[in-house]
Amino acid sequence: MNILKRLTISAFVFLFSFVSLTAAPGDFVKDVKIPALEFHFPEIKEIGQDSNTRILYLENSEFPIKTLEITFYSGPSFQAKTSFELVEIFPEAWKKGGTTSHPGESFAEIWESYGSKLRVDSDLDTVTLTFSWLSRYDQESKALISEFLKQPIFGKEAFEIARLQLGEQIKRRNDNIVGLAFRKANELVYQGKVKGKALSLATLEQLKEEDLEEYYKNQLLSSRRSILVSGKWNQEEIPQFLGDILPGFSGTPVMESQVSSPEELNKNLKQKDIKNLIIDKANTQNVVLFLGVGPAHNDPDFYAVQVLNYLVGGGGFTSYFMSKIRSDKGLAYSSSSHPVFEKDHSVIYFFTQTKSQSTMEVYNLMGEILGDSTFSNISEEELKNAKEAILNKFIFLFTDSVEILRNEVRFREHKMPKDYLKNYRDKIQNVSLADLRRVGKIYFRRDKLTAVISGPKSSVSSELPGQKTIGPEDPIP
Repeated sequence: MNILKRLTISAFVFLFSFVSLTAAPGDFVKDVKIPALEFHFPEIKEIGQDSNTRILYLENSEFPIKTLEITFYSGPSFQAKTSFELVEIFPEAWKKGGTTSHPGESFAEIWESYGSKLRVDSDLDTVTLTFSWLSRYDQESKALISEFLKQPIFGKEAFEIARLQLGEQIKRRNDNIVGLAFRKANELVYQGKVKGKALSLATLEQLKEEDLEEYYKNQLLSSRRSILVSGKWNQEEIPQFLGDILPGFSGTPVMESQVSSPEELNKNLKQKDIKNLIIDKANTQNVVLFLGVGPAHNDPDFYAVQVLNYLVGGGGFTSYFMSKIRSDKGLAYSSSSHPVFEKDHSVIYFFTQTKSQSTMEVYNLMGEILGDSTFSNISEEELKNAKEAILNKFIFLFTDSVEILRNEVRFREHKMPKDYLKNYRDKIQNVSLADLRRVGKIYFRRDKLTAVISGPKSSVSSELPGQKTIGPEDPIP
């Protein structure tokens, strides 16, 4: 059933030919009662008991479409010896390489001829394949998926194309002044961690065609898996379908990714003694970015951080950043903040893009906003409006069945309580002004944050404390 159909709102249509001329406007509907919005949490089913393979199923029979998403936990965060560059080119090489029976582009051609879709993605944690097809082509799709998983070809042409594409991305990455700032911010906070390593042309050039095959056989096939099943399925058919298409394990899965505790990350920042990192890049626009280490996703402070972030920079044009920096002063192209929550920590980013000549004015204004005077002067009305805005967006977590399953996997990976979503709205409602002042002092205050500024060095005051200047491709000093 479509998730939206579970939002039961009754509507009444009145057909009439004659209405008394003496009836008051609206009389014919004044006794109609519209029931309150009723929301039902989707029923996600877990299939099987294999600790190495998690299978989650959510029925959605609105359309005759089946979706299968398979995630292998085989990225550098799990496999320490795997290079980021290899995992980055792997999806493109897998798609373009084809299979034994359908080499090269012929696999994509026959798959798409059925109106089907295939996506292959990767990141530091995972390699993910998403297959979608019309249910009437079940047998054909099953055979193709099985072959793609069990008999891939990583040929020279596919390898070279994927490597060339990534090489061009690396060469052009400093053209994006925003991306440059965030990349260097992550290199700074995640020093010594997988997430702190930038893609390298030198490492990319050292990769060989056979590295793809070795990674597939020795790491991807030995990793644990999450499998998401949605669409027009009969639950009873799923185990057999998966049993027929999935390759077997070839080793012992790595169960946990690399740990990055708040204590470690804060220690990284303090050891470097860098309070202001300048990325010297000739440009007419600058990026001023403050970052700080926050709590883990399952930490009790998560809810207060969400609300305060909405007020400070996450609430769009209603946030302090946009109203005071862009609307009042006209100093920003964009200005916002957002926390990125992981299973054992979070990083909170405060960001403004501005003209080079207004860099220091924006820097100082952001610092003023991120102060105790802001946190202590938040009104009850502002708090109420922030909560309502956050809760109004809650329902959009449930409009797409595959996205519902992806969120469920993420919550499990982050060790969130089983009743996390059911209690989410109450937890947000329970956030108080005292909570905002407390988390503001711990995670949002300017003197707890590190600044990263990308743009011309000449646009930044030389008197900033703890200042270091590097080029876009220089390592963190």
